[in-house]
Amino acid sequence: MTNPLTPAPAPRACKPLSNHDFARLRAARPRLWLDPTTSCVTCLKQNGNTYRWWDYQTAPPEVATWNCSCTDQWLMHLWMLNAGIGLAYQRLDWEDATAVPEHVRDQIMQYAVNGARNIAQGRNLILWSPDAGTGKTLLLTLLAKALMAQARDVFTAQFNSIIDLFTGGWRDETERAEWNRRVHASEVLAIDDLGKEHKGRLEMVESMVDQVIRSRAANSQPVILTTNLTPHQIQDGYGGYVMSLLSEQSDFIEVSGADFRPRRREISRQEADLGLTRPITVV
Repeated sequence: MTNPLTPAPAPRACKPLSNHDFARLRAARPRLWLDPTTSCVTCLKQNGNTYRWWDYQTAPPEVATWNCSCTDQWLMHLWMLNAGIGLAYQRLDWEDATAVPEHVRDQIMQYAVNGARNIAQGRNLILWSPDAGTGKTLLLTLLAKALMAQARDVFTAQFNSIIDLFTGGWRDETERAEWNRRVHASEVLAIDDLGKEHKGRLEMVESMVDQVIRSRAANSQPVILTTNLTPHQIQDGYGGYVMSLLSEQSDFIEVSGADFRPRRREISRQEADLGLTRPITVV
């Protein structure tokens, strides 16, 4: 076991939540992590507040013991939860995307590198594949985290959650305001699993998608999508006008490859056997 190391601190873009956002998280998550001085999802307040994880600065990487900055982990946890990124994805980084074809991973990373220009131009990304488990959601989340680290206002959500937020605003003024703030006003909107909605809601969904895409295109606000639909199926499902708006400022990237989830499960078992804990990270 090596001497304890100190991880990189939370990025400067990571700020405490507003009272409004913190209250919404507490209402939605009764078991929300509230106090980093008494508990921690990373070190578990054990072994002198340390955890074991890989040191990628060595070649080859070695297991090292890290000092846990519980407060930084807590701030990043709440920050990403508020942006719609769950704990499992908060712990993943670009090393976990090695099963994705290199040219695809490079395209996504390049979007992040040129984030300021891409956002200013309203450049959209559509990550698609008819196959499940090829890494679309992972890439979307990694890109969202990279943009957040650049102090960009990003909101991520599964498509069905977007629909629920939309319909909630029909009866509740507060939810309507939340819909406008999150879906219309966010600098970058990342939507996972377009096309997974209940088919009985199709007419309403078409109208909602048209409204969202039209509004964001008019204001040069990027949309990042993942979907199991092909570009042709998106046009058939949501109309030629939506596809036309998306296509004007979009890169359609096919994320092909074998299902990486069985390999992901095997890696998780190996980490558990070694007593490793993944820290929350944005890189």
